[in-house]
Amino acid sequence: MRLLFSFSLFIFTFFTALGQTATPPTTTRQTGPGIALYPTGTEAGLGFRSSKDSRWALDVRATRANFYSEKNKTSSFVSEVSAVCRIVKLEKVRLHLGIGYRADWNFSETHKHGVVMPLGVEAFPFPFQNAGLIFEVAPFFVSDFDKSSQFGIRTVAGFVFYIPSKAVLKALLNEQH
Repeated sequence: MRLLFSFSLFIFTFFTALGQTATPPTTTRQTGPGIALYPTGTEAGLGFRSSKDSRWALDVRATRANFYSEKNKTSSFVSEVSAVCRIVKLEKVRLHLGIGYRADWNFSETHKHGVVMPLGVEAFPFPFQNAGLIFEVAPFFVSDFDKSSQFGIRTVAGFVFYIPSKAVLKALLNEQH
């Protein structure tokens, strides 16, 4: 029942995020979606972030991937989809909190599904504001709904690069001519 409530809350948050305007209509968005690399922490992996400029963002990631050809070793990977809200949104720092769906895919055992609540900071210390650092912790709960449950806290530190928007790229190309 708790998982059903959490999943319902996630769906509500997700569709609320889709309905939010990214920036006021009078301004031009400087960046598009971002590609994230998480080389350190409990779950190294790759991620996708829907935007840098909006209050709400979609965060999708695949982590802890292990694929083995030997039958006695368990192949698995973890995926997450979270809606994050940037609670504090300053020029060079963003603090976010979110809720999402987490899946632990095991190819020789039962898959586990559950919830994750990321809390993190994005910092943009570089002169080029499309690149930033991410530090995040997230409590999670997953279960196979039969005999096994897992609760924990995952940590990641990584790098994100937000792709410049078409307007910014067009302006850069016009400056070169």
